[in-house]
Amino acid sequence: MAYINTAAGSEAVLELYNLGVADAFDETAANVVTVPFMQDITVNNSTGTFRFKTLASGSESVVTTPATNQLSLNAIVDDAVFFGAGAVNGALVINGVLGTSKNKTKVGFRAYFDGIDSGSRYMEGVGFISGLAPTVNPDSPLWITPVSVEVDGDFTSALVS
Repeated sequence: MAYINTAAGSEAVLELYNLGVADAFDETAANVVTVPFMQDITVNNSTGTFRFKTLASGSESVVTTPATNQLSLNAIVDDAVFFGAGAVNGALVINGVLGTSKNKTKVGFRAYFDGIDSGSRYMEGVGFISGLAPTVNPDSPLWITPVSVEVDGDFTSALVS
């Protein structure tokens, strides 16, 4: 087994994009937003469970239920990405993360584990941006916000070709 080392010059990258045909990745550069200044990122796949007891057993039994999938991160607020870049292509780029969340627009995402070079691993899916809560204080004078993508369906994973 090999570990993924982001300290070795390859960094985690998150791309958000407008959805193309059948919720597919639209690689048109004008439709893709790379989230800058990420402080951390978490990919969460949490399979639900249902526990039950029977009189014939001294222990609980468990069955799994569908998973709740979420991607979450904290990032320094970038003006163009958060608020939008005005009259350019793609609703996500125009409206920014805030407008896309407010408008409840489904987006796609790719979370690259170790950069975007050939052979790098990524997970992708579609969902809705949620959980924005920008904050600033005297000890941290840059606006920082959590961002969540509530995944609609499954994660998939692949290698950059």
